[in-house]
Amino acid sequence: MRALLVLFIASLSFSLQAEPLPLRIEASYDILKQGIKLAEVNEVFERKDDRYRIVSVTKPVGLLALFQPETIVITSEGDIGATGLLPKHFTHRRARSTEKNSSADFDWERSELTLSGQSGIQLLALRPYTQDRLSIMYQFVIQPPYGRLEFRFDMTNGQKVEAYRYQLNPAQTVQVPFGNLRSYYLYTPPQKTKWKSEIWLAIDHGFVPCKVVVTEDDGAQLTQVLRTLNMVP
Repeated sequence: MRALLVLFIASLSFSLQAEPLPLRIEASYDILKQGIKLAEVNEVFERKDDRYRIVSVTKPVGLLALFQPETIVITSEGDIGATGLLPKHFTHRRARSTEKNSSADFDWERSELTLSGQSGIQLLALRPYTQDRLSIMYQFVIQPPYGRLEFRFDMTNGQKVEAYRYQLNPAQTVQVPFGNLRSYYLYTPPQKTKWKSEIWLAIDHGFVPCKVVVTEDDGAQLTQVLRTLNMVP
């Protein structure tokens, strides 16, 4: 399944966020398929000066926990610069299916990206503004999408790098367990298949993603919705 989410900037210029950046963000999400809750995600974003670290832990619930008791831990750490988050090291770890583990190391000085996964070790060119599967979720917390209508970015999950393109509609309200939230709505243009990715960013809560929907090629949907949120300024 394509990685859930999300987004970075197409333009080569960015404006710095005027408001103070949060020191810590604690967010929990529910993951649903066809309305049935499959898993819970707990994430912590921490900032110390110009460094950041994010940890995301996903655990199944219900019947999925009984038949597939897998825990997934994803981490991302790096710097915070004028263009937002600059990942340095990314890991994607499974407690049971360890053969699916992956990692990525970003060498911005040499413009090199090292991936380690099921395909072995790959050394690729590192394009400007590339994000990882987790850092991209918090990029807009650092760089809000004011005045943007389209976003293009590269993103890696440790196994491969893919290019993404999102369009933006700032006039949306979305209902999630956390509440009824004003949001920026991002969506991918029409594809050859039914595949589609949609993201809602909570305007009044630091542009933290509050909902993500991925529609697969066969039309099946996976939804992630915000359940709790705590931000430390």
